[in-house]
Amino acid sequence: MNKIVKRVMTMIGAGAMALSLLAPVTEVSAATKNKVIEIPVNYTNVSWEDLDKCEGNASKTDFNIWNLGEPSAYSESYRVSYKLYIPTSFMKKDASISVRCGVGLSDVTGDDWKYGGNLDCGPVDFHDGVLTYWNEEQQKEFTADYASVKKSGDFYVITYDYATSGVPQADDIETDITKSQTVAPDFWIGVQGINLTAKNSAIYFDDFKLTKADGTVLVSKDYTSDKKVDGEYRIAPVADWDKEAKELKVATITDNKVLTVKSTKATVKVGKKVKISATATPATKITYASSNKKVATVDAKGTVTGKKAGKAVISVKANGKTVKVTVTVKK
Repeated sequence: MNKIVKRVMTMIGAGAMALSLLAPVTEVSAATKNKVIEIPVNYTNVSWEDLDKCEGNASKTDFNIWNLGEPSAYSESYRVSYKLYIPTSFMKKDASISVRCGVGLSDVTGDDWKYGGNLDCGPVDFHDGVLTYWNEEQQKEFTADYASVKKSGDFYVITYDYATSGVPQADDIETDITKSQTVAPDFWIGVQGINLTAKNSAIYFDDFKLTKADGTVLVSKDYTSDKKVDGEYRIAPVADWDKEAKELKVATITDNKVLTVKSTKATVKVGKKVKISATATPATKITYASSNKKVATVDAKGTVTGKKAGKAVISVKANGKTVKVTVTVKK
C-alpha cells in the first residue's frame, strides 16, 4: 500500500512541476512566412562613378512578369503596387538599392504582336533608411512619396504604389498605340546594388497588383498558391541576354527571427530537474545562463537543476533575442 501511495505522490509531484511550465507561450518577434518571387542578385561593390562607365548594367538584376490578364483596350494610366524585400545585411554604410520599373505594352490588334512602348513608373533609391529619387532636370534629390519602407526582422520591406501617365515611351516602338487598340501589358523591374557586395544572394518580390485607369484589376497576386511565375530574370552584366535569361521561381521566406519560450516561470525542488522549452526560428543555437548558480544551474540543453531554496533567473538567448525565465527552487 505504501508503494502505491508513493507512486501516486510521485505522479502528483511530476504533474505539479509540469503545470508550472504551462504558462502562456512567450514569443519574441513573431515570424511571418511569405511565399514570394525570388530575384537572384550578385552585387559586386559597384560605385556610383562606376555606373557611368558601364552604362548602369553592372550589379543589376532585371526581371519581367508576363500574361497579366487578358489583352484589353489601351489605358493611358496603370496603377502599379508591390512589395520588395531587401535583406538588412545588404544595407551597410553608403550602400544603396536603386529600383526602376514600368509597364510594357504590346499591340495585339493584328496577328503579329508589336512592341508599343513602355510606361515608366517612379524610380526609387533606398539608402540610409529613406526612399528618394534623383531629378535630372533640377539636379536634386527628392523624397519618393509613392513608396514607404519599414524594417521587419531580417528585411527592409519597400511598399510601392504608383500611377503611370502619358503616352508610351521607347526608342524602338514598332507601332502607334491608340486608345482604340487592344494591348497586352507586362511588368518589368530592375534592381541595382551600389556600394554593396552580396554574391549569389537574392531579394524578394510580393503582393503585385496592376490596375487600369478605369479601376479594372488586371492582376492581384500574393503568390501563396503559386509554384512558378510566368516571367524571367537576367543578372547583368551578360554577354547574351537571351541565353542568360532564367525562369522566375517562388520561394518561402521568414521575415523575422524568433525565439519562442513555452513559459517564463518554473518551479523545481532542491536536487531535482526541470526543462525549459525553447525554440528558435530559423533554427540556431540557443544558449542558457543562470543569474545565481548557487540556487539553480542550467546546462546547454536548457535543463535546470535546483541547488538550494531561492530564486534564479535563466536568460535564454537566440537569434539576437533574450527571454528571461524565473525559476523558484523549493526544499
